[in-house]
Amino acid sequence: MSQARALTGLRIWDGVSDRYLDGADAIRIEGDRIAAIGPAREVAAGAEVQSFDGAAALPGLCDAHVHMTLDATKRPPADQLEIPRAVAERAMAERALAMLRSGITTARDLGGGAWLELDLRDRIARGEIPGPRLLCAGQPVTSAGGHCHFWGGEASGEQEIRSTVRRQVERGADWIKVMATGGVLTKGTSTGEAQFEVSELSALVDEAARHGRGVAAHCHGTPGIRNAVAARVQTIEHCSWVGPDGFGSGLDTEVVRAMASHGIWASPTVNAGWRRFLESGERGARFRERMRECYRAMRQAGVRFVASTDAGIPGVEHHRLSEALRTFARYAELTPSEALRSATSHSAGVLGLTDVTGSLRPGLAADLLIVAGDPLSDLAALEVRAAVFARGRRIDLE
Repeated sequence: MSQARALTGLRIWDGVSDRYLDGADAIRIEGDRIAAIGPAREVAAGAEVQSFDGAAALPGLCDAHVHMTLDATKRPPADQLEIPRAVAERAMAERALAMLRSGITTARDLGGGAWLELDLRDRIARGEIPGPRLLCAGQPVTSAGGHCHFWGGEASGEQEIRSTVRRQVERGADWIKVMATGGVLTKGTSTGEAQFEVSELSALVDEAARHGRGVAAHCHGTPGIRNAVAARVQTIEHCSWVGPDGFGSGLDTEVVRAMASHGIWASPTVNAGWRRFLESGERGARFRERMRECYRAMRQAGVRFVASTDAGIPGVEHHRLSEALRTFARYAELTPSEALRSATSHSAGVLGLTDVTGSLRPGLAADLLIVAGDPLSDLAALEVRAAVFARGRRIDLE
């Protein structure tokens, strides 16, 4: 067994509280686990000491909606299926390393066409390449000709839907993704229209549950959100409340209340690029205020948020979650600790990883992000990284 290490001189945020831990300035790591947290004089005995001189330690971050197979510099996603497998695998490994270096130690991949992301997940888990812990959904279930149909998950009717779910489970998918509405990146589909009836989504949720899988539903338009909530999915992706006048114009407070009462999480996929609407003119102001109203209504009802970016779609790079959190906090009117919980303990909660990661406490994986500033006062501190640890291994940041 490798020698224990003690990280000292830290301000420690556990991923749950609103402030740093009192009386604790050191974390002891043994193997891939956190062994102890407390005063350095107690937890550092016999360990190799690494001092950080007042830096802040927090749990490694989680992005709950990424697409590891997609190159954010290319478009459209359908054409990327033509990239040779060896080229795609190298690029995916590079993205995974960039994510780790930015402090992302866990991510949920919500769709690809050839299960390459599942192979990446397994290579990372075996220690063959560095990367964040991945949970993967495989091919998203979609309607005939529906959003991302080119990924191979088309299904019509309850029996085909169940069969498509089983195919993902057989290939090793951790989650099931369903396209409950059309999407921006697929011609011939509408973001405002539902792609499945409640009965079909209910059959999908039932089949997923039979195999111990949660369901993430891509939902832009309010009709699709309403159907997905009625079917009791676990997470609503995007949750854009698209109505007659575009994004944010179809807010339905009754559906919001149902989301809260059923414990369904919102995964809003706010990326760093949304910053442009905070800084633009009248059109940006309309978008900004509509979306703020939606997030405000969800928060007031008790709907919980999980941090996500939709990384891989055009312009959204995989390693920019920390920037996205700053933007999301401004839209959803979150304090720094609230925004950070959405990317740590809350993410772990919805992904079923509470006993694995998402917070700093003895027995959990040693997934840590150490930054030079004070992220509980200013999320910009996430950009000044002093160290990243993933399952006890310190990551080279260069």
